[in-house]
Amino acid sequence: MMSESPEKKSAGWKIVQSICMELDAALTFAGGNYFAAGTTPELIPLRQANSDDWLKEWDIYYGDMNWFCSVLETASILAGVLEEADYSRATMTIRQTTIESAILNLEKQAALYDMQSNENLPPEDSLIDLFVRYRKYAYESIGFAHPGDPMYESRLKKEIRFCLEIFRGGRHHDPYWHWLDHFYYQVYHPWRESRRNFMVDLEKKLITVLGSAKATDRIPDLNWLPSLNPALRYPEIGRAIRSARLPLNFWLEPFGFSDTFSLLPGQVYLSFAEPGKIYESFAEYSRLLSARVQALADPTRLIILRLIRAFSMTNTDMAAYLGISRPTVSIHARILREAGLINSREEGRITRHEINSEAVKKLFHDLSVYLDLPFDPPED
Repeated sequence: MMSESPEKKSAGWKIVQSICMELDAALTFAGGNYFAAGTTPELIPLRQANSDDWLKEWDIYYGDMNWFCSVLETASILAGVLEEADYSRATMTIRQTTIESAILNLEKQAALYDMQSNENLPPEDSLIDLFVRYRKYAYESIGFAHPGDPMYESRLKKEIRFCLEIFRGGRHHDPYWHWLDHFYYQVYHPWRESRRNFMVDLEKKLITVLGSAKATDRIPDLNWLPSLNPALRYPEIGRAIRSARLPLNFWLEPFGFSDTFSLLPGQVYLSFAEPGKIYESFAEYSRLLSARVQALADPTRLIILRLIRAFSMTNTDMAAYLGISRPTVSIHARILREAGLINSREEGRITRHEINSEAVKKLFHDLSVYLDLPFDPPED
């Protein structure tokens, strides 16, 4: 059990880069797990540049992780290289990490907060147990209730188990790193070079606002951050920074995030860009998804879908069945057709409709992904 540790005062900020945090985002985009990336011009190459064989392997490694997963961030924390910007140095350290060395690294970090590993558990379970408690303590220590959702712990455990498979001796160690090397050198590194000017401008803005490029123990001003930034959006994080309980690491990244953060005990990593095209794409995707959902938001149209599904009825048939006019049926059918949920064809002077079952299934799938719902069936 974790004992109550005294409140630690630790103010300040610094600018950091993390190749592992970057690659988590890039791999999420490349595999299609972040829908807005597919409509954002700057991010589209991260997926389109990969071969079908590479994407098949992505499905092997990440296919059941339908969230914005942080496997490499987790691995870099356990290996002690979270703030390493160089790909070779970061990944070579992770590749050489074993479950035993990961436990030792984590125990050193957790001991600062009076946490110990459970020696009664097997090594793998002991690592998972301590890491989950360590990550959850980061939230609990500042009064942030975010990880109360059981899904948070379930996903975190799955990411740790994945790390064990790519650590030295793990079953995916060799093939995974070969696969990731291909992605980094053939796709990600060239793409990142194309974003060099963006990152230079972003860093210049940050230095201008902060007044220095060097780390300092001064509490940073947060008022200049975009309104989406977690330091402003979550009062618990903002208060912890302002009260000198949480040093702030400004994460310099090439994607232009304005709402991304990672919280560790005694540390928070914040992206700080202004909302850009990725958020414009997100808003546009939300609008289009909403339009598709609204096509179902009428009891008459739901009945029409059911009738079309069962009987492939015409406008005349449905008007008679529902006791409404043919023009009204035509309006409902047009809304469903424009949403892609039905197909219509002319047969002489009549119009016959058929349900597009794949489009209906995709709508519910897209809505589930948008709301970040788990794909696993609910437990009784």
